[in-house]
Amino acid sequence: MLRKKMDGASSSVARPQLDAKADVTQRNILDAAILCFANQGWAATSMSLIARETGMTRGKIQYYFPVLDDLKFAAIEHLNLSWRVRYFDTLKAIADTREKFDVGVDLLWKLAQGPLYAARQELDASARTDAALRRTLEHLRAGDEEMSVEATKNAFPAMAEAGAGALQLSRYFTTAFIDGLSSYRFSTDSREWQAALIAMLKECLADFWERRGVVSSGDTLPRVTAPICTAPDIGQHKRALELIQEAAELLAGTKSLSN
Repeated sequence: MLRKKMDGASSSVARPQLDAKADVTQRNILDAAILCFANQGWAATSMSLIARETGMTRGKIQYYFPVLDDLKFAAIEHLNLSWRVRYFDTLKAIADTREKFDVGVDLLWKLAQGPLYAARQELDASARTDAALRRTLEHLRAGDEEMSVEATKNAFPAMAEAGAGALQLSRYFTTAFIDGLSSYRFSTDSREWQAALIAMLKECLADFWERRGVVSSGDTLPRVTAPICTAPDIGQHKRALELIQEAAELLAGTKSLSN
């Protein structure tokens, strides 16, 4: 069983050699398992639920994955692979570094709204109380991180040349930002605030890489816009600055309320 294999060197389920049609069926089963993780949770995911999601019989699913644990853990590997493929394959056709990381940020945000991200969040939550799952995630993510780093270097060669530390810092900053934004709940106008903050992330990344000589100040692209990001009224903007100045003077004791 894969649960046991995770403690060893191998991280893959032993599967029979399949023809192209069977490979498609297998991927459909794994995709269905991921949707079950996202919608019903790790613990509740069963052969019956996966069969219902695929429209297949349990017998057909068990032809490919006789043991539920093997299927569930194989789905985690498939989840990591699917995430990498969807992200890096999209960037292959883009040559310009600045455009590539702008598109990359948009793509990460789009992925964060979908079932792959929801499944990942569910796995992390379930791993807090499931020791076997926690060990498996740690094992698989070590390999996934290594492959993701190499894929990032290949996708962003100019950034990789600036140094492994800078590239990793940029990856972690972007990932942490996207994760935090995905979980934050705004009281109002959530889409507008999200769009504004994604635009802010791009500006931060552009500044970070410009200071390292990877992109130039002329490599500007249209920014994500939202109602709250449109150019402010000049009069309102000036008055806001005046109020800030007055508040600073009051706090510094250089101006009294009577003034």
